Amino acid sequence: MSKIAQKPILFLFLLIFFLSGCSYFGIPLDNLPWVSDDPIYFKDSFEVQSGGWTTFDDGMGIAGYDQGRFRLKASIENYQFWSVPGLNFKDTMVVVRATKIDGPDNNLFGLICRYQNEANYYAFVIGSDGYYGIFKVIDGQQTLIDQKHMDFSNRINQGNAENQIQAVCKEDQLILLVNGEQLLFVTDDALIQGDVGLIVGNFSSPGTDILFDNFIVAKP
Repeated sequence: MSKIAQKPILFLFLLIFFLSGCSYFGIPLDNLPWVSDDPIYFKDSFEVQSGGWTTFDDGMGIAGYDQGRFRLKASIENYQFWSVPGLNFKDTMVVVRATKIDGPDNNLFGLICRYQNEANYYAFVIGSDGYYGIFKVIDGQQTLIDQKHMDFSNRINQGNAENQIQAVCKEDQLILLVNGEQLLFVTDDALIQGDVGLIVGNFSSPGTDILFDNFIVAKP
């Protein structure tokens, strides 16, 4: 089981952080080659329990296979829970579809890359209320990268609607795309390789419950 207590990130209304000089085009999940070949490092449709993924159900959270998808539920406030398949990559593009089935819209969920242990990783997250961010955890300390707070985008489908989340970890470049549109580009070189994975979290209200589907790790 993997989990770590985190202080809630304040949601403040400021101007959206505009990026310049570098852009990354989102790839629709339907257009990615589901079967094989060199660009695909790893894939999981979660239709069968293929092993590797961290699973648990302890009253604080749930991670496991459910309805042909992978479920992560965070049952207590101000906590984040995740699951990783036990792999190791340097540069990756990770894509997943995610749908909230229960819990508050003031939440976070998304993708992990360069996960080394529960105290060191990058996370690319959105909320069901339309906010997004990229943060790093180094020696157990969580900070947003080049953001004072999580920003808002109309590109994120709110409530229980499905979202396609895409994370690019290429050299020191970290890019978050949602539903095919780049929302955030930052640079950071604290972590250079590690596992990939899924993450969910609560702020003051517990119960965030997310189903993930069609997880793909590809060459960026």
